[in-house]
Amino acid sequence: MNSQLQENFEKLKGKVLEKKQVLAEILRKRGKKSLYEYAKEYISVNLNNPIKKRREEFIGAFKNEVELRLGKEVAEKAALQLEHHYYVSTVDHHGPVCHPFFINGNLLSAAPFFEHSDPSLTSVIVLPCANVSLNNSSFPRGLLFHSYAKGKITEHRIPFLPAKDRLSPVYNYRSYTKEEIERFKKAVDEKVRSQEIHPEEAEKLNQLIDEIYMDPEVLSAENYSVQNTKTNFKLWKKFFGPHQDKAPDLIYIEQEWIVARLLIDFHLHKDTIVNHFLFDDNYSPLINKYFEGIQGAFERQEKYGTYMFWAMPPNAKYRIQLWKQDKYLVSEDGTYKIELTPDAIRKGLESKELIPGMMLTYIVLSFYYGLKCLGGFSQVNYLTYMKDAYLRLQVDYQNYRSIEVCARAQTKELGGDMVIAFMEGPNNEMIPATGLDLILYGHKDTWPLLIEESKEIGVEEAINPLFPEFYTIVYPDTQRDPELLTVTAADITKLTNLDKKIKACVKIKVHDNF
Repeated sequence: MNSQLQENFEKLKGKVLEKKQVLAEILRKRGKKSLYEYAKEYISVNLNNPIKKRREEFIGAFKNEVELRLGKEVAEKAALQLEHHYYVSTVDHHGPVCHPFFINGNLLSAAPFFEHSDPSLTSVIVLPCANVSLNNSSFPRGLLFHSYAKGKITEHRIPFLPAKDRLSPVYNYRSYTKEEIERFKKAVDEKVRSQEIHPEEAEKLNQLIDEIYMDPEVLSAENYSVQNTKTNFKLWKKFFGPHQDKAPDLIYIEQEWIVARLLIDFHLHKDTIVNHFLFDDNYSPLINKYFEGIQGAFERQEKYGTYMFWAMPPNAKYRIQLWKQDKYLVSEDGTYKIELTPDAIRKGLESKELIPGMMLTYIVLSFYYGLKCLGGFSQVNYLTYMKDAYLRLQVDYQNYRSIEVCARAQTKELGGDMVIAFMEGPNNEMIPATGLDLILYGHKDTWPLLIEESKEIGVEEAINPLFPEFYTIVYPDTQRDPELLTVTAADITKLTNLDKKIKACVKIKVHDNF
């Protein structure tokens, strides 16, 4: 049985790595490092002189937005950190920092902060993607947690926002209201009455909701993205229990708005390479030649992705793909059209009717400003391919300065898809913990256990159990081998002896007669 499982696992892993060759390279070169040692390397950034000059623009735009949302002191500390350590995480989706997909990368980033003597290291800085729908599997429209009742562990997903808007993007979605938070609390109370949640956990949840999500300052925020920045800042600290006074700040600002501000302030009306990407017709054939077909960019025949921007007109629920036609960006059906001029694009960005696409976002952040962006298993691949496309285009134009700046862009930096926060069930089950699980069931040793575990588990060991999920993401239904689909994360955990290294940082509470 083990030999067949071993064979299937190796075949499964090989099939994924065929498609994700940059991930394969990372595992070959750095897979044996402990998670802790790997995370310590995040602060190592390879800068050249042109990037050092440009980064002032990025840091200034970022600092201004942080100050608006979290205050001057937090903004100044974060800006100082970026001057010394010019990196961020771009792994997350913008929503409550709760799903295991995202809390683990951020917790891992925080681990070395507790033993580092550098006074400028004060913040885990995340530029999450807000151009995801509210019904994304990471559940950006509410909170998720586990409980033990009726003899089993149950995951609960309780939304703040209505199901009718589930396909709307997070970006510029309206603020949730006091009434919607009250409905959240009523949903918790209903689960208490049906004995799905014990009153003790419900009381903790309601206290948390009152303290963080009912804060008048949060309720008056201009949109859901700003609310998430404010609430995540407070929620994050509670993950650390009695150690929260030493925990770094978590700064969550959606990447699309930072890029929009940079475009408005420094590129729409100035002669920069980004301006040429947007408005120079001579660039269009080369953009199509080198970027088309890369994940996160666009593909005209198959109609995926978008050309530079997505559109979100007033009162629309769904984002609209745009394609370049002469001097315009036009929707597929022709009902939406915007002129490709600096003034029109500026107006669209300021109103948030235009959303920078992923290709444009990384051209600005990574290739122009040289920002080191930690990513997930897919980002390390497509960002590397985008860099290659960008450099090829610049070679054709003999833009040697742009080649010099982009050549050092670090695109192979894995900052997610590694689980260290596990919760133990009453039958020794080990499941990835959510952010709320850390709060509901955490104890004084939760954080020390997480640090200890990060020092004992290697990068490749931590990623191995995720390959079944990667496989279903990388290959469509028609290309999947039924035998490989039988391999589970639990199988791999036992097969690789990872189960002997995992230490639960929290244990779900089992109440008598419940």
